[in-house]
Amino acid sequence: MDNGWVAFFIVVASIAILMQALILAGMFLAMKKTSEHMIRVSSEINTKLLPVLEKTNFLLEDSRQRFSSVVADTAEIVHIARNQANRFDRVVGEGMELLRAQIIRADQVITGVLESLDEAHTQVRKTVTGPVSQVAAVLRGLKAGLDMFTGGKTSKGERSRAASSEEELFI
Repeated sequence: MDNGWVAFFIVVASIAILMQALILAGMFLAMKKTSEHMIRVSSEINTKLLPVLEKTNFLLEDSRQRFSSVVADTAEIVHIARNQANRFDRVVGEGMELLRAQIIRADQVITGVLESLDEAHTQVRKTVTGPVSQVAAVLRGLKAGLDMFTGGKTSKGERSRAASSEEELFI
């Protein structure tokens, strides 16, 4: 009986090993089919994607050079603009300083001219007004003397005119 059971277990074990072998063979075939499919898809992707990647890489390399050139040009433009702004600021500052100096000089000249005009006016007034008033006083004195010699025949209008002209001279 022991032999019967051993034979039974050997048959069961053989069937289990055979089933495992069949399952492993099926898995092998499925993996082989999947692997072939993956290789086919991979080669398809390589054939289609590789030219796109090469073109993209070429564009990136070309763009990198252009971008570097643009950055360098922009930096140079900024540097030139900064230098020009500094020069403009310096020129405007110098111009403002010269303008301020010219305004001060013009103010001094105008002040000198006005002071000279005031002095000239004062001198003319002293020179002209003094002798004119003295001559007018002498003429009034002569007229008064003549009026006395002629008998004092002056009209009231002439007396009031003479009095108002004397008042004007003293004001």
